[in-house]
Amino acid sequence: MTLYESLALFLGAALLLAALYSVRSLRIVSNKISQLHAALKRIDKETSKQIQDLIGNVQSLAILTLYPTKRDRSKLKYVLSLTSYPARFSALEELIPSISNQILTPAEIHLNIAKNDLSQMSKELRTSLRKAGIKVFEVNDIGPRKKLIPTLSRTNLPIICIDDYLVLPPDLTLQLMSLHQRYPNDIIASRTHRVMVDTQGSPKKFGDWQLEFDTNSNPEPRLLATSGAGTLFPKGSLHPDVSNEQVYRELAFHTDDLWWYFQARRQGTNVRRIPGRRSLAFIEGSQELGLWSTGNQERNDQNFAKLLAKYGNPLDKSKLR
Repeated sequence: MTLYESLALFLGAALLLAALYSVRSLRIVSNKISQLHAALKRIDKETSKQIQDLIGNVQSLAILTLYPTKRDRSKLKYVLSLTSYPARFSALEELIPSISNQILTPAEIHLNIAKNDLSQMSKELRTSLRKAGIKVFEVNDIGPRKKLIPTLSRTNLPIICIDDYLVLPPDLTLQLMSLHQRYPNDIIASRTHRVMVDTQGSPKKFGDWQLEFDTNSNPEPRLLATSGAGTLFPKGSLHPDVSNEQVYRELAFHTDDLWWYFQARRQGTNVRRIPGRRSLAFIEGSQELGLWSTGNQERNDQNFAKLLAKYGNPLDKSKLR
């Protein structure tokens, strides 16, 4: 057994014991996790990722220890929010089981559908959604942004956004809410990109960023949440301008993650990534009309340049407008 493997086992055992004996408080687990994050900086990348997987599991175990029954866990309230459109309505049937099977069930599920699209939803699908506890709301067609913005005005609870084409791991919302308990004002993401900078500290083009960044979970101004894979937005975490439909259409239409990023930076909100590695599980046949395949590769760079011109460097809070 290598030194790294021994370290992983030792720390894992220590964290597991801490979780089991921390019924009254998450403070012990939080301290252990903070120590472990410091240790991650001193070991190689692959071992770091393995230990981050362990951190995520222990955080979830701590929550399950504190809230052992489904009734207890109902106190950890959040709203699950998503959108869809006719070309992907068929994927919703396959998404429903992974929503229903979440270890930590949502208080409410909001499905925001554009007015012109709602008439194309079959009666059978409406029935399936209703039986799964999913509420369908008719909203303006504001592109993918409608998976979050309309829901912001309906609740004060944390909102977890997902995309309609991904099968959700059963512990996704539990992991997000576990970290939310420790950092209630931060945006918590299951997946992030990292903005790369030039020698002057200015952001590089989107194409030069570190995509699917998973080296650490610590917050930093350069972390951008990719919301569809599961991202938790606390109340007040985004600048009020996030709801400005006209400016969004001018600057960031179809690139909602960039829009959330700038409005979070303007609000001074940190982004944290839940520990561990998470692969995306796509619902079969859902990607033919996805945004990435229909122009978002180009839009990201174009819209990021527009947002920079409008708001300034997001890495320097003092210069943001």
